[in-house]
Amino acid sequence: MRQESAGEADLPLGQGTWRSIEFQATVALAAMLTPLNSTMLAVGLPSIRSHFDVGVGEMTLLISVYLVAVAAMQPVSGRLGDAYGSIRMMMVGLVLLIAISAVSALATNLPMLILMRGLQGAATALVLPNGIAVLRKRTPSARLGTVLGMNGAALSIAAATGPVIGGALLLAGDWRLLFLVNVPLSVVAIAFLLRLKPDEGHGRETLHIDTPSLLALVAVFGSAVLIGSATRVENPAFLIAGGALLPLTVAAYWLRSRWGGSIVEFRFFGARNFRAAASSQGLTNLVMYSFLVSLPLYLVDLRGVSDQVVSMVLFSLMAAMITLSPVGGALTDRVGRRPLLLGGGFIIGVATVAMMVLFDDPPLAAIIGPLIGVGIGLGISGPARSSAALEAWPRDVAGSVSGTFSMMRYAGAILGAAIIAALLGPDPGEGAFRLLTIVLAGVAILNIFVSLEIRDRPKVLATGAIETPTPVPERPRP
Repeated sequence: MRQESAGEADLPLGQGTWRSIEFQATVALAAMLTPLNSTMLAVGLPSIRSHFDVGVGEMTLLISVYLVAVAAMQPVSGRLGDAYGSIRMMMVGLVLLIAISAVSALATNLPMLILMRGLQGAATALVLPNGIAVLRKRTPSARLGTVLGMNGAALSIAAATGPVIGGALLLAGDWRLLFLVNVPLSVVAIAFLLRLKPDEGHGRETLHIDTPSLLALVAVFGSAVLIGSATRVENPAFLIAGGALLPLTVAAYWLRSRWGGSIVEFRFFGARNFRAAASSQGLTNLVMYSFLVSLPLYLVDLRGVSDQVVSMVLFSLMAAMITLSPVGGALTDRVGRRPLLLGGGFIIGVATVAMMVLFDDPPLAAIIGPLIGVGIGLGISGPARSSAALEAWPRDVAGSVSGTFSMMRYAGAILGAAIIAALLGPDPGEGAFRLLTIVLAGVAILNIFVSLEIRDRPKVLATGAIETPTPVPERPRP
């Protein structure tokens, strides 16, 4: 078995030290820009639509192109971090974000803005997985759950406050500020990143990115997003087109990966803990995203609930997750990864089943209660899930491991949107939403069984070295 010593991994963090706090805050500040840019723009869509005088269908492209770019670029970003250094790639992503956001604010037409939005997603994708990789590289395994729990809470705060920040910017000016705000935030993040000791990559000769495979992956995610867009634009053509293209693009990716190359490193799934944790990541994010997207449709269209009340209902899930994520991180370092994964998964399963049982013209309390339960389960299990995945492989491929694992988060969200579109259709009734809760309950129960495959984290030996169960083979050169 391969052993990694603390010196080999370049671990600088001591518990409770100012250096540790500064390091974690720096990585979190940079990584928060990814979820912030995902949710902040939502409140500005009506303003952008009015400015360019376009329909709802065109507006969905601003959301979809960002999601596809972020998802497809996760494994690419991780490979770049392993080759050139994760901190360096984070700064490259932030510099690109500054330039792209400035150009976005100057967009004279919607196609130009959509293009910039896709490039913005690619830029932010360079930041998030490499931030997680840096935490893995420089955090002792005995504290990894705690650090990831705090980082997860920061990312959730960014996602939850995005609409609030976006609304404040719209009051101060117009939609262009939603893009320009990235400039000062990125400059501050870069200034703090420059204070960190850079991590060395393995060199350009170790980097191999298969372009046809990347394009096929973009097509897979794009087809699934097309299905998901059917609900928002109430156009069955989106559902039909996406449903026809999805199996074709999946087949194209499979053929390329079998006889050419694969941008997704499927070898990582050979490690039991990574396979289970990554699968659980996709399943739990599918449940969370599906609730966050479908419940506003149900509450506003069928129940006549105001947007303000809907926001409070959804915030109950986010608040529970934000609160419990640091707790889950600290607990997983004390009792291990498996108990927290199973405990959190069980809570998610019970809460989702409760939502299914109560979903018959339910009062708001019958929706808020299960949502809080889902948030609690996600907060408790999230750090353990990330720790189990990252520890399944050595630190020297932390970027690629983090990128592949992070991709599963977005894959779950995209699949959730496709399921919502397929089940709800253009004019959903109470029965369609109830069917969706049944499907989500099944997914949550499946997650419990998937989590059973997790084995606890590698043991810290008496010498201080860490057992890593599966050695990583050298990546073949192109």
